[in-house]
Amino acid sequence: MKTILVPTDFSSNAGKALNFAAEIASSASAEIILINVNTLVESPFRGKTTLEKKYNLPMQEAIIKELDELCKEVSETIHVRISSQTYGGTVVNSIVAAAEDYKADMIIMGTLGDTGFKEKLIGSVTAAIIGKVNIPVLAVPLLSEWTVPKNMLLAINHFDEQPMQAKAAVELAKLFYAKLTVAVFTDQDTALAVDYIGNTRGVLSYGHELESIYKDTSIEPARLYGHRFEETIDQYIKENEVDVLVMFTHKRSLVGSIFNRSMTKKMSYHTNIPLLAIPVE
Repeated sequence: MKTILVPTDFSSNAGKALNFAAEIASSASAEIILINVNTLVESPFRGKTTLEKKYNLPMQEAIIKELDELCKEVSETIHVRISSQTYGGTVVNSIVAAAEDYKADMIIMGTLGDTGFKEKLIGSVTAAIIGKVNIPVLAVPLLSEWTVPKNMLLAINHFDEQPMQAKAAVELAKLFYAKLTVAVFTDQDTALAVDYIGNTRGVLSYGHELESIYKDTSIEPARLYGHRFEETIDQYIKENEVDVLVMFTHKRSLVGSIFNRSMTKKMSYHTNIPLLAIPVE
């Protein structure tokens, strides 16, 4: 991992995400790119580009100053390389563009911005980013606090994902000498006996494959049984003191995204611990 992108709206939750990024960057010797997406406010000079920019100049200057202060604070406190940039336009498209511009290896951002509970109802920017980019996104919930990860959980519900696609999770685990548990969920309401047997064999095989690819990594298989995925995962996280939840996310067609909402995006709203979303084809 060389470059971590951190979008900020200067909210407290964005500050938490930056703290997570700084700790990870420090351990990985990575650089942080801190960005703010500046949408110009309505002005009486709408349509007159030069005057409109001049009207918004004080706000632009204030944003740049605040970004500079954040960079200075982080570099002096945790001693990591960090720089900043502002973008204009829509938030989601600007973050996607920034990830491509800087060839970021990971995006770390909070799950709620200044709009708080309203955003949780209508959809957060973080959830939108999870479905748009081809790099891992670490979503940092509002209630989470930085702690060195000791237990990570990779939750899967089928075995289409190749072990190589878990690279980001394994690298994060190795960075902090954390245990990585690979768990498969079986729905007690719909599963047949053959599903229980298949999932047990599948998760054991998957764990062995991970260990054969990623040497010197502590990987344990687990089988989760329950009536609802979210509740079962929550219970496991509490009972086993999991620090980071990892899930794969699949790109969907427009129709598929309407009728079958991504479970990873659901968990980005639901979980109270950081969620590492890894995109797969």
